[in-house]
Amino acid sequence: MAQLIDLETAFWITIDVALAILIIYTLFRYVKLKKKVDEAKHAASNELSDFTKKFEEYILNYGRRWAVITIFNELINTLVVSNRLVLQKNLTTREILTALDSNLSRNIKTILNEMYNLYEAARFGGYEPSEMEINQFNKKLELLKEIITDEYSQR
Repeated sequence: MAQLIDLETAFWITIDVALAILIIYTLFRYVKLKKKVDEAKHAASNELSDFTKKFEEYILNYGRRWAVITIFNELINTLVVSNRLVLQKNLTTREILTALDSNLSRNIKTILNEMYNLYEAARFGGYEPSEMEINQFNKKLELLKEIITDEYSQR
């Protein structure tokens, strides 16, 4: 009885099938991960719209200084979660911003650093922000929402 394929051909067919399965599995995992990342970024852009509302509520209920401190911390925490960063618990806010740098666009980094300046003065200097600074901070929150929403929709 004649052999249909030789041993070497059977070996290479087996290798090719195994590689094809591995490539398909990897592609499937990549698509699944990409979908999760996109959903997280979309959720972050939705949460940013809540921040402007929360910010106004915090100002009315707790004052401008406390509102700046709380909203900025919540904003940073949301960005860390949406970018799936695992950070040490003992990092300062500045160190967290530095860790976020590689995951954020230049526009977002610039706005966050500007917001951080007011946060730092309020948090560590006991500074009470003026009405004009509060309005600027709120506009930056809205601008962040627009930028993140635009970046999400481009993907």
